Amino acid sequence: MSKALVTGASTGLGRETALTLARAGYDVALADREIGLLDEVMTHPDLSGVTAMPVEIELESEASIRDGVAAAIDGLGGLDTLVNNAGRTLLQQAVDVTWEEWDSVIGINLKGAYFAAARLAEHCMDAGKPGSVVNIASTHGMTGFAGRSVYGISKGGLIQMTRMLAIEWAKAGIRVNAVAPGTVMTESRQVLLQDPDHRARMQARIPTGDFPAAQEIADAVLYLASAGPSLTGQVIAVDGGLTAE
Repeated sequence: MSKALVTGASTGLGRETALTLARAGYDVALADREIGLLDEVMTHPDLSGVTAMPVEIELESEASIRDGVAAAIDGLGGLDTLVNNAGRTLLQQAVDVTWEEWDSVIGINLKGAYFAAARLAEHCMDAGKPGSVVNIASTHGMTGFAGRSVYGISKGGLIQMTRMLAIEWAKAGIRVNAVAPGTVMTESRQVLLQDPDHRARMQARIPTGDFPAAQEIADAVLYLASAGPSLTGQVIAVDGGLTAE
């Protein structure tokens, strides 16, 4: 049975992804920055048929990443899949971004994801088994958008990280891929898009005319996580055609 660690699993895309993997038969470790945030999702019936455990990982701490991945390995009896979903957004004009905000966004979205992937790869290499990393990037890492500079830079870096690690770890059988969602109507986005005019402007940018569903992102993650050995170094944009031009 495959065993996966999903970061940022208490809400939104991470929650949907963890539940989708569980429905597909994965044992899952659900991680967030505070273990108490996972209380609600840990009671979900979709987790009842598999081994599921909560894990605390603070992605701005190397020690927390190392300890959290180790806890997932111990609790699940191994690990072969990592979904780097946790992230921090920032809506800020570039000239107003502070040094601390830059460090936090890059630290969580890129640096933390890198070191979590490295710990998964280290475990798989030591065990002599294949593995899979799926990074949750963003269309902001593929196109320009005002007010999202640091977030977009972090996600662009995550996309390039996907390619670099896929090449480096190919001989070890560790695949690295990414999903780049467009604007997904999660709970937090529903709050941000309450203004109907703003929501209409955002929808008008999407060729299909609507926002992707969280389940579509989770399905893409499952596909990449469970694909064959040749599928590596790829980025799948789930964005209604936004980046197709």
